[in-house]
Amino acid sequence: MVKAKEKDPITQDATVEKVEKKPATIIAISDGEDEKGTVQVTNNVIAAIIKEYALNVDGVLRTAPQSLRDGFAGILSRRSYESSIAIELSDEGAIITLALILRFGVSVPEVTKNIKDILFEKIPALSGYAVSKVNVNVIDLEKEEPEEEDEDEEEKTE
Repeated sequence: MVKAKEKDPITQDATVEKVEKKPATIIAISDGEDEKGTVQVTNNVIAAIIKEYALNVDGVLRTAPQSLRDGFAGILSRRSYESSIAIELSDEGAIITLALILRFGVSVPEVTKNIKDILFEKIPALSGYAVSKVNVNVIDLEKEEPEEEDEDEEEKTE
């Protein structure tokens, strides 16, 4: 997002911040155009890969907003990962920061190491873009709620 300060059109004396949304950042993953064209991947694709693999690591319950404001934005947003995953691009590769809630009782260092390992492997394999750093912010630990059994299963056991 781009922030620009300008005068309030009504009062003409107060300064307000105007926020403009930028379009999705596009990462070119080809070495230029060839006879068949180019391939480009947006940050949304990278974020989808991050979310899919991070949530499948044992001990991860869900993504979490980076801040309270992001939490409200995530409720209104179509994609919840927009507030829980940040992707910065550099010449060395993507710098990824994600916020997660883990299951109470897991080894936080072990779970975060597993997340980093899988993301360093899968993002380049699936997107063609290198990863230089993965920062994992553990926002909270929660007890996993026991899953309720289906009524059909209960009837079968009786």
